[in-house]
Amino acid sequence: MTELRTLLSDGLRPGVYRWHSKLTHDQVRRSVTAAGWNFVLLDTTSVHDKTGFLDVCATAFDLPRWFGRNWDALADSLSDRSTGEPEVVLWDGWRELLDHDHDTVDVALQIFAEDANESGQLRVLLREADDVPDLVSEVPVL
Repeated sequence: MTELRTLLSDGLRPGVYRWHSKLTHDQVRRSVTAAGWNFVLLDTTSVHDKTGFLDVCATAFDLPRWFGRNWDALADSLSDRSTGEPEVVLWDGWRELLDHDHDTVDVALQIFAEDANESGQLRVLLREADDVPDLVSEVPVL
């Protein structure tokens, strides 16, 4: 857990990252909030399609009830909720979703990367990812 705090205190730059860790969701949440950052758990382990993914996003990111459940609405809602405060999104289950719907994962990664670049606040950690699209950076093994 100390390694995660160090990573955050060293200024993990906004972006989408592969991250190998056995920490529980609660351990990650505690480390992230102890560093003064916001935390979002995006768990798509039982999601198989775009509709399910957008439903999980609506809940995880606490998006407004009028959230349109499409890609443009997700991109707009993420930028609308931007506070400028650093935020870590731990995405568990992305591989399971990838196995069922590669396009959904690909588009989601693009939206997250764009938001990270524009807002300067979003850091998305793909847990235990081995092979992901090129736009994803590598975080050192913790």
